[in-house]
Amino acid sequence: MKWKRRYFWFLIVFFTLAIAFFFLFIVPKKLLINNNSFSQVREKKKNLNIHILRYEQDLFSLDVHNMDKEIERLSKKYPPLLIEPEIWNDKERMNELKAYLTDTVIISLSKNAEKVIKTNVLLKELEKAFGYYKVFYPNDSIPLIITMISGLDMTMPSVYIYDNILFVNVDMYLGADNSYYRAAGIPLYIAERCNPVYLPIDIFKRALVYKYLQNPPRTTLLEVMITEGKKLYFTQMMFPALHERFIIGYSEKKYDWAKLHLGNIWNYIIEKNELFGKEEALMRSYIEDAPFTKQFGNDSPGRLGSFMGWKLIQSYMKNNPNITLPELMQEFDYQKILNLSKFKPHVK
Repeated sequence: MKWKRRYFWFLIVFFTLAIAFFFLFIVPKKLLINNNSFSQVREKKKNLNIHILRYEQDLFSLDVHNMDKEIERLSKKYPPLLIEPEIWNDKERMNELKAYLTDTVIISLSKNAEKVIKTNVLLKELEKAFGYYKVFYPNDSIPLIITMISGLDMTMPSVYIYDNILFVNVDMYLGADNSYYRAAGIPLYIAERCNPVYLPIDIFKRALVYKYLQNPPRTTLLEVMITEGKKLYFTQMMFPALHERFIIGYSEKKYDWAKLHLGNIWNYIIEKNELFGKEEALMRSYIEDAPFTKQFGNDSPGRLGSFMGWKLIQSYMKNNPNITLPELMQEFDYQKILNLSKFKPHVK
Protein backbone atom coordinates (compact mmCIF):
# COMPACT_ATOMS: atom_id res chain seq x y z
CA MET A 1 0.00 0.00 0.00
CA LYS A 2 2.91 2.35 0.69
CA TRP A 3 4.00 2.39 -2.93
CA LYS A 4 0.46 3.34 -3.93
CA ARG A 5 0.49 6.27 -1.53
CA ARG A 6 3.89 7.38 -2.83
CA TYR A 7 2.64 7.09 -6.41
CA PHE A 8 -0.49 9.10 -5.53
CA TRP A 9 1.54 11.93 -3.98
CA PHE A 10 4.00 11.82 -6.86
CA LEU A 11 1.12 12.42 -9.31
CA ILE A 12 -0.19 15.36 -7.26
CA VAL A 13 3.25 17.00 -7.11
CA PHE A 14 3.88 16.33 -10.81
CA PHE A 15 0.60 17.85 -11.99
CA THR A 16 0.97 20.84 -9.64
CA LEU A 17 4.42 21.59 -11.05
CA ALA A 18 3.20 21.05 -14.61
CA ILE A 19 0.34 23.52 -14.18
CA ALA A 20 2.66 26.07 -12.56
CA PHE A 21 5.17 25.67 -15.39
CA PHE A 22 2.41 26.07 -17.98
CA PHE A 23 1.14 29.34 -16.54
CA LEU A 24 4.57 30.77 -15.78
CA PHE A 25 6.32 29.98 -19.04
CA ILE A 26 3.83 28.95 -21.70
CA VAL A 27 0.71 31.02 -21.17
CA PRO A 28 1.41 34.58 -22.40
CA LYS A 29 1.22 37.53 -20.03
CA LYS A 30 -1.82 39.06 -21.71
CA LEU A 31 -3.80 35.83 -21.26
CA LEU A 32 -2.73 35.59 -17.64
CA ILE A 33 -4.05 39.09 -17.07
CA ASN A 34 -7.38 38.14 -18.60
CA ASN A 35 -7.74 34.75 -16.87
CA ASN A 36 -6.38 35.68 -13.45
CA SER A 37 -7.87 39.13 -13.42
CA PHE A 38 -10.43 38.25 -10.75
CA SER A 39 -7.86 38.58 -7.97
CA GLN A 40 -6.21 41.58 -9.63
CA VAL A 41 -9.53 43.32 -10.20
CA ARG A 42 -10.64 42.57 -6.65
CA GLU A 43 -7.44 44.18 -5.40
CA LYS A 44 -7.82 47.18 -7.69
CA LYS A 45 -11.46 47.67 -6.66
CA LYS A 46 -10.36 48.17 -3.04
CA ASN A 47 -8.54 51.35 -4.04
CA LEU A 48 -11.07 52.69 -6.56
CA ASN A 49 -12.47 56.11 -5.91
CA ILE A 50 -15.48 56.44 -8.21
CA HIS A 51 -17.66 59.52 -7.80
CA ILE A 52 -21.04 59.90 -9.51
CA LEU A 53 -22.76 63.26 -9.19
CA ARG A 54 -26.44 63.40 -10.21
CA TYR A 55 -26.63 66.94 -11.58
CA GLU A 56 -30.22 66.52 -12.79
CA GLN A 57 -31.36 65.41 -9.33
CA ASP A 58 -29.65 68.35 -7.68
CA LEU A 59 -31.21 70.79 -10.15
CA PHE A 60 -34.73 69.50 -9.67
CA SER A 61 -34.43 69.65 -5.90
CA LEU A 62 -33.71 73.39 -6.00
CA ASP A 63 -36.04 75.95 -4.50
CA VAL A 64 -37.10 77.85 -7.65
CA HIS A 65 -38.11 80.82 -5.50
CA ASN A 66 -34.58 81.24 -4.23
CA MET A 67 -32.62 80.35 -7.33
CA ASP A 68 -29.66 82.69 -7.06
CA LYS A 69 -28.58 81.39 -3.64
CA GLU A 70 -29.33 77.81 -4.60
CA ILE A 71 -27.17 77.95 -7.73
CA GLU A 72 -24.39 79.68 -5.82
CA ARG A 73 -24.49 76.78 -3.37
CA LEU A 74 -24.38 74.20 -6.18
CA SER A 75 -21.43 75.96 -7.81
CA LYS A 76 -19.25 74.69 -4.97
CA LYS A 77 -20.12 71.11 -5.94
CA TYR A 78 -19.90 71.26 -9.75
CA PRO A 79 -17.17 72.43 -12.15
CA PRO A 80 -17.32 75.83 -13.89
CA LEU A 81 -18.11 74.07 -17.15
CA LEU A 82 -21.60 73.40 -15.76
CA ILE A 83 -22.08 76.37 -13.45
CA GLU A 84 -20.20 79.44 -14.59
CA PRO A 85 -18.79 81.80 -11.96
CA GLU A 86 -21.31 84.44 -10.86
CA ILE A 87 -23.97 83.10 -13.22
CA TRP A 88 -26.52 83.45 -10.42
CA ASN A 89 -26.22 87.21 -10.91
CA ASP A 90 -27.18 86.94 -14.58
CA LYS A 91 -30.99 87.37 -14.69
CA GLU A 92 -31.35 86.26 -18.30
CA ARG A 93 -29.47 83.00 -17.70
CA MET A 94 -31.38 82.37 -14.48
CA ASN A 95 -34.65 82.79 -16.34
CA GLU A 96 -33.44 80.25 -18.90
CA LEU A 97 -32.71 77.82 -16.08
CA LYS A 98 -36.17 78.37 -14.59
CA ALA A 99 -37.72 77.67 -17.98
CA TYR A 100 -35.70 74.45 -18.20
CA LEU A 101 -36.74 73.34 -14.72
CA THR A 102 -40.43 74.03 -15.38
CA ASP A 103 -40.49 72.41 -18.84
CA THR A 104 -42.98 69.52 -18.58
CA VAL A 105 -40.97 67.28 -20.94
CA ILE A 106 -37.74 67.86 -19.02
CA ILE A 107 -39.50 67.18 -15.73
CA SER A 108 -40.97 63.94 -17.08
CA LEU A 109 -37.61 62.81 -18.51
CA SER A 110 -36.00 63.47 -15.14
CA LYS A 111 -38.64 61.38 -13.36
CA ASN A 112 -38.19 58.60 -15.90
CA ALA A 113 -34.42 58.68 -15.33
CA GLU A 114 -34.88 58.53 -11.57
CA LYS A 115 -36.94 55.34 -11.94
CA VAL A 116 -34.57 53.63 -14.37
CA ILE A 117 -31.05 54.84 -13.54
CA LYS A 118 -30.06 53.71 -10.06
CA THR A 119 -26.81 55.20 -8.76
CA ASN A 120 -25.92 52.17 -6.61
CA VAL A 121 -26.46 49.73 -9.51
CA LEU A 122 -24.43 51.90 -11.89
CA LEU A 123 -21.68 52.22 -9.30
CA LYS A 124 -21.40 48.43 -8.93
CA GLU A 125 -21.13 47.95 -12.70
CA LEU A 126 -18.50 50.66 -12.97
CA GLU A 127 -16.51 49.28 -10.05
CA LYS A 128 -16.08 46.00 -11.94
CA ALA A 129 -15.22 47.73 -15.22
CA PHE A 130 -12.81 50.22 -13.68
CA GLY A 131 -11.21 47.34 -11.79
CA TYR A 132 -10.20 45.88 -15.17
CA TYR A 133 -9.31 49.33 -16.44
CA LYS A 134 -6.82 49.80 -13.61
CA VAL A 135 -5.24 46.41 -14.38
CA PHE A 136 -4.46 47.63 -17.91
CA TYR A 137 -3.85 51.29 -17.01
CA PRO A 138 -2.70 51.31 -13.36
CA ASN A 139 -1.40 54.88 -13.43
CA ASP A 140 -4.48 56.47 -14.99
CA SER A 141 -6.94 58.33 -12.81
CA ILE A 142 -10.67 57.60 -12.76
CA PRO A 143 -12.69 60.57 -14.02
CA LEU A 144 -15.50 62.21 -12.11
CA ILE A 145 -18.89 61.16 -13.55
CA ILE A 146 -21.71 63.68 -13.83
CA THR A 147 -25.19 62.71 -15.03
CA MET A 148 -27.51 65.19 -16.75
CA ILE A 149 -30.74 65.55 -18.73
CA SER A 150 -30.12 66.84 -22.27
CA GLY A 151 -33.77 66.99 -23.31
CA LEU A 152 -33.17 64.26 -25.95
CA ASP A 153 -30.74 66.50 -27.79
CA MET A 154 -29.60 64.15 -30.56
CA THR A 155 -26.89 66.61 -31.63
CA MET A 156 -25.05 65.83 -28.39
CA PRO A 157 -23.23 62.56 -27.69
CA SER A 158 -24.90 60.51 -24.97
CA VAL A 159 -21.55 60.24 -23.17
CA TYR A 160 -18.48 62.41 -23.56
CA ILE A 161 -15.33 63.27 -21.62
CA TYR A 162 -13.82 66.70 -21.09
CA ASP A 163 -11.01 67.69 -18.74
CA ASN A 164 -11.15 64.22 -17.11
CA ILE A 165 -14.86 64.59 -16.34
CA LEU A 166 -17.36 62.15 -17.85
CA PHE A 167 -20.71 63.67 -18.74
CA VAL A 168 -23.62 61.28 -19.20
CA ASN A 169 -27.00 62.30 -20.64
CA VAL A 170 -29.11 59.80 -18.73
CA ASP A 171 -32.26 60.61 -20.71
CA MET A 172 -30.67 58.59 -23.53
CA TYR A 173 -30.80 55.41 -21.41
CA LEU A 174 -34.46 55.12 -20.40
CA GLY A 175 -35.25 51.87 -22.25
CA ALA A 176 -35.84 51.17 -25.94
CA ASP A 177 -39.61 51.27 -25.59
CA ASN A 178 -39.77 54.65 -23.87
CA SER A 179 -42.60 56.69 -25.38
CA TYR A 180 -40.48 59.86 -25.56
CA TYR A 181 -38.13 58.21 -28.04
CA ARG A 182 -41.00 57.39 -30.35
CA ALA A 183 -42.45 60.88 -29.94
CA ALA A 184 -39.04 62.40 -30.76
CA GLY A 185 -38.81 60.26 -33.90
CA ILE A 186 -35.72 58.37 -32.74
CA PRO A 187 -35.37 55.32 -35.04
CA LEU A 188 -35.66 51.86 -33.49
CA TYR A 189 -32.10 50.89 -34.49
CA ILE A 190 -30.87 53.73 -32.28
CA ALA A 191 -33.50 53.36 -29.54
CA GLU A 192 -32.45 49.72 -29.14
CA ARG A 193 -29.27 51.00 -27.50
CA CYS A 194 -31.11 53.49 -25.26
CA ASN A 195 -31.19 50.91 -22.52
CA PRO A 196 -29.63 51.29 -19.04
CA VAL A 197 -27.40 48.25 -19.70
CA TYR A 198 -25.50 50.29 -22.30
CA LEU A 199 -24.73 53.23 -20.01
CA PRO A 200 -21.58 51.78 -18.34
CA ILE A 201 -20.52 50.25 -21.67
CA ASP A 202 -20.79 53.60 -23.45
CA ILE A 203 -18.70 55.29 -20.76
CA PHE A 204 -15.77 53.25 -22.09
CA LYS A 205 -16.75 52.80 -25.75
CA ARG A 206 -17.85 56.38 -26.46
CA ALA A 207 -15.68 58.36 -24.09
CA LEU A 208 -12.73 56.83 -22.21
CA VAL A 209 -11.37 55.01 -25.26
CA TYR A 210 -10.60 58.36 -26.90
CA LYS A 211 -7.85 58.96 -24.37
CA TYR A 212 -5.95 56.32 -26.35
CA LEU A 213 -7.26 56.96 -29.87
CA GLN A 214 -6.65 60.64 -30.35
CA ASN A 215 -7.24 61.90 -33.90
CA PRO A 216 -7.34 58.49 -35.63
CA PRO A 217 -6.89 58.70 -39.40
CA ARG A 218 -9.73 58.06 -41.87
CA THR A 219 -7.70 57.41 -45.01
CA THR A 220 -8.99 53.97 -46.03
CA LEU A 221 -11.80 51.62 -45.08
CA LEU A 222 -9.23 49.30 -43.45
CA GLU A 223 -7.98 52.09 -41.17
CA VAL A 224 -11.50 53.04 -40.14
CA MET A 225 -12.47 49.42 -39.53
CA ILE A 226 -9.39 48.78 -37.39
CA THR A 227 -9.97 51.97 -35.40
CA GLU A 228 -13.57 50.95 -34.72
CA GLY A 229 -12.36 47.45 -33.89
CA LYS A 230 -9.94 48.85 -31.33
CA LYS A 231 -12.78 50.74 -29.61
CA LEU A 232 -14.83 47.58 -29.32
CA TYR A 233 -11.90 45.42 -28.18
CA PHE A 234 -10.90 48.02 -25.57
CA THR A 235 -14.46 48.02 -24.25
CA GLN A 236 -14.67 44.23 -24.28
CA MET A 237 -11.59 44.05 -22.04
CA MET A 238 -13.45 46.10 -19.42
CA PHE A 239 -16.56 43.89 -19.61
CA PRO A 240 -15.16 40.38 -20.23
CA ALA A 241 -18.24 38.63 -18.81
CA LEU A 242 -20.73 40.42 -21.10
CA HIS A 243 -22.05 38.76 -24.23
CA GLU A 244 -20.42 40.27 -27.30
CA ARG A 245 -23.72 41.59 -28.67
CA PHE A 246 -23.91 44.11 -25.82
CA ILE A 247 -20.41 45.38 -26.57
CA ILE A 248 -21.32 46.28 -30.16
CA GLY A 249 -24.95 47.06 -29.37
CA TYR A 250 -26.71 44.50 -31.57
CA SER A 251 -29.91 42.64 -30.84
CA GLU A 252 -29.47 38.89 -30.56
CA LYS A 253 -30.87 38.45 -34.08
CA LYS A 254 -28.52 41.04 -35.57
CA TYR A 255 -25.50 39.62 -33.77
CA ASP A 256 -26.28 36.10 -34.97
CA TRP A 257 -26.63 37.35 -38.55
CA ALA A 258 -23.29 39.17 -38.44
CA LYS A 259 -21.50 36.18 -36.90
CA LEU A 260 -23.02 33.74 -39.40
CA HIS A 261 -22.05 35.82 -42.45
CA LEU A 262 -18.62 36.94 -41.21
CA GLY A 263 -16.71 35.08 -43.94
CA ASN A 264 -19.06 36.16 -46.71
CA ILE A 265 -18.80 39.81 -45.67
CA TRP A 266 -15.00 39.67 -45.63
CA ASN A 267 -14.89 37.96 -49.03
CA TYR A 268 -17.22 40.61 -50.48
CA ILE A 269 -14.98 43.43 -49.20
CA ILE A 270 -11.87 41.76 -50.67
CA GLU A 271 -13.46 40.84 -54.02
CA LYS A 272 -14.90 44.34 -54.49
CA ASN A 273 -11.48 45.91 -53.68
CA GLU A 274 -13.10 47.95 -50.93
CA LEU A 275 -10.57 47.27 -48.15
CA PHE A 276 -8.29 50.11 -49.24
CA GLY A 277 -11.10 52.25 -50.63
CA LYS A 278 -10.83 55.94 -49.76
CA GLU A 279 -14.31 57.19 -50.65
CA GLU A 280 -16.06 58.86 -47.71
CA ALA A 281 -19.40 57.39 -48.79
CA LEU A 282 -17.91 53.87 -48.71
CA MET A 283 -16.61 54.32 -45.17
CA ARG A 284 -19.89 55.80 -43.96
CA SER A 285 -21.87 52.89 -45.42
CA TYR A 286 -19.89 50.42 -43.31
CA ILE A 287 -19.44 52.43 -40.12
CA GLU A 288 -22.26 54.90 -39.51
CA ASP A 289 -25.43 54.09 -37.60
CA ALA A 290 -28.05 52.66 -39.93
CA PRO A 291 -30.88 50.10 -39.79
CA PHE A 292 -28.81 47.82 -42.06
CA THR A 293 -25.62 47.79 -44.14
CA LYS A 294 -26.84 48.50 -47.65
CA GLN A 295 -24.32 46.20 -49.37
CA PHE A 296 -25.89 43.19 -47.62
CA GLY A 297 -29.62 43.87 -47.65
CA ASN A 298 -32.34 44.64 -45.13
CA ASP A 299 -31.67 41.60 -42.93
CA SER A 300 -28.13 42.71 -42.13
CA PRO A 301 -27.33 44.93 -39.13
CA GLY A 302 -25.76 48.36 -39.56
CA ARG A 303 -22.13 49.12 -38.68
CA LEU A 304 -20.83 45.87 -40.15
CA GLY A 305 -17.48 47.57 -40.78
CA SER A 306 -17.13 48.04 -37.01
CA PHE A 307 -18.01 44.40 -36.44
CA MET A 308 -15.45 43.24 -39.01
CA GLY A 309 -12.76 45.50 -37.57
CA TRP A 310 -13.46 44.10 -34.11
CA LYS A 311 -13.16 40.51 -35.30
CA LEU A 312 -9.92 41.39 -37.10
CA ILE A 313 -8.51 42.91 -33.89
CA GLN A 314 -9.58 39.87 -31.88
CA SER A 315 -7.70 37.68 -34.36
CA TYR A 316 -4.66 39.98 -34.16
CA MET A 317 -4.56 39.77 -30.36
CA LYS A 318 -5.14 36.01 -30.36
CA ASN A 319 -2.29 35.39 -32.81
CA ASN A 320 0.07 37.84 -31.07
CA PRO A 321 -0.49 36.99 -27.40
CA ASN A 322 2.41 39.05 -26.04
CA ILE A 323 0.89 42.33 -27.24
CA THR A 324 -0.82 44.21 -24.41
CA LEU A 325 -3.92 46.35 -24.67
CA PRO A 326 -1.98 49.64 -24.33
CA GLU A 327 0.40 48.49 -27.06
CA LEU A 328 -2.53 47.65 -29.32
CA MET A 329 -4.06 51.07 -28.85
CA GLN A 330 -0.77 52.75 -29.79
CA GLU A 331 -0.14 50.61 -32.88
CA PHE A 332 -1.01 52.61 -36.01
CA ASP A 333 0.64 50.45 -38.65
CA TYR A 334 -2.63 49.16 -40.12
CA GLN A 335 -0.99 46.94 -42.73
CA LYS A 336 1.05 45.29 -39.98
CA ILE A 337 -2.09 44.66 -37.92
CA LEU A 338 -3.82 43.17 -40.96
CA ASN A 339 -0.87 40.91 -41.81
CA LEU A 340 -0.25 39.68 -38.28
CA SER A 341 -3.95 39.15 -37.59
CA LYS A 342 -4.03 36.21 -40.03
CA PHE A 343 -7.68 37.08 -40.36
CA LYS A 344 -9.37 34.54 -42.63
CA PRO A 345 -12.96 33.95 -41.50
CA HIS A 346 -14.65 30.85 -42.88
CA VAL A 347 -17.25 31.26 -45.61
CA LYS A 348 -20.53 29.51 -44.78
